[in-house]
Amino acid sequence: MKRKLNKICSMALATLCLSLCACGATDDNSVTVRPQPTVITNETYQSYWMKQHDYKTMPIAAFNGMGLKEYNAQYADMVTEEHYAEMAACHINTSYALYDSIIYADQVVKALEYAEKFNISYLAIGPGFDSATDVNKLETQIYKTLIKNKPKALGGILIKDEPSRSHFEQIATSRATFEKLLGKNFLYHSNVFPDYATEQQRYGSGAIPEGGYSHEQYVDDYIRIYNPQILSFAYYPLYEAGIMQLGYFDNMSVMRRKAAEAKIPFWFYVQTCSFSDNTRIPNEADLHWLVNTALAYGSKGIQYFTYVVPISFPGGEQFAGAMIDLQGNPTEVYGYAQTINKFITEVDEVLMCSLSKGLMKSGTSACGDIPERDLVASYGALSSVKGESVLVGCFDYNGKDAYYVVNNSVTEACTATLNFSKAASGYVHNYAGKTNISKKKSLDIELGAGKAALVVLD
Repeated sequence: MKRKLNKICSMALATLCLSLCACGATDDNSVTVRPQPTVITNETYQSYWMKQHDYKTMPIAAFNGMGLKEYNAQYADMVTEEHYAEMAACHINTSYALYDSIIYADQVVKALEYAEKFNISYLAIGPGFDSATDVNKLETQIYKTLIKNKPKALGGILIKDEPSRSHFEQIATSRATFEKLLGKNFLYHSNVFPDYATEQQRYGSGAIPEGGYSHEQYVDDYIRIYNPQILSFAYYPLYEAGIMQLGYFDNMSVMRRKAAEAKIPFWFYVQTCSFSDNTRIPNEADLHWLVNTALAYGSKGIQYFTYVVPISFPGGEQFAGAMIDLQGNPTEVYGYAQTINKFITEVDEVLMCSLSKGLMKSGTSACGDIPERDLVASYGALSSVKGESVLVGCFDYNGKDAYYVVNNSVTEACTATLNFSKAASGYVHNYAGKTNISKKKSLDIELGAGKAALVVLD
């Protein structure tokens, strides 16, 4: 999201098979095996999935899902079956409301009907967190829209974007109020500031404590007080003339660590638009790089800021780009995202059913270096990585070694070479599809700028 603009475990799914998976071959060709979990909860893989989907489905979410003509005449009427079909064609499975607030009850009911038809989980936006702490008042406001109809597509509520420390107790109360009315089986979504927010933005009203108020303290307080189901954050590094804000990986590192400590997933907001004179609309390589580096770091949800371009008001932020324009037409960014999202849907079962174990790298980076605390010298059978600009996310996939291999450049193609400590078999899945590999001591993977491939070993 832009600067302005108890864990759910009841979704446990029983897998009726007790299949075993190999976690590594020995020299005598025997294998060590461990059973797959028979019950999957949010703690199993430190993941969260929308109630309309299963645990293997990564949330691919779009903020400002549809423009609302009723809100502003600059928008075409986008709450239609055609536009929801278009969203589904982009492989987006989760839509966040913005202008289609529940104060426009009829429009939200329509949106929920179309979302259900295309298996899209819909997060509604309430009347504002400051007025969402009174059960009786809130029940009157949302009864017709969300309670009486019990819409199947409802996935949750957007509680507040980028709350300050001074808001934490209030948003916790707001969430508890919604839970009383709707139940706990929904995502009550909030989104923390990136580390480039000012200290006053982080702390909010009142005097900043003596000694200051760091970004890490802000995140710690948020997790302790709000007890989020996911740790959601944004970082928009794309500036004009190819410049990037260099704190990108440092911020990613903090979120990965804090989420792991809390045993919850982190979800990342991807920049699809410009919103000021010094930011840029991503090109194809930019968008691939943003999504793929987040996935290599272990993100279990991708969120796009924004799907439909927001309204630009005089004196405010001037938005351009995004995936859909004011008249509901797909832009070039829509096409880039469609390609990336299709790939995610092909590999998300592995990413959702894995635990991040660290990263390996070789060569240069598009946006500052990878923090040393995140790096491992080797993982599983992978002994080393070579290449001009390679980042590898290392994962435990039910005892198998899995690697998310990314070209860490937004300008040049590269060859990633993976060297194994023993002959390795399995498969490589890139944007073109899946290819089996057999008894490889070394593997070369060609990657376009910002692109990725998944490697899973038997």
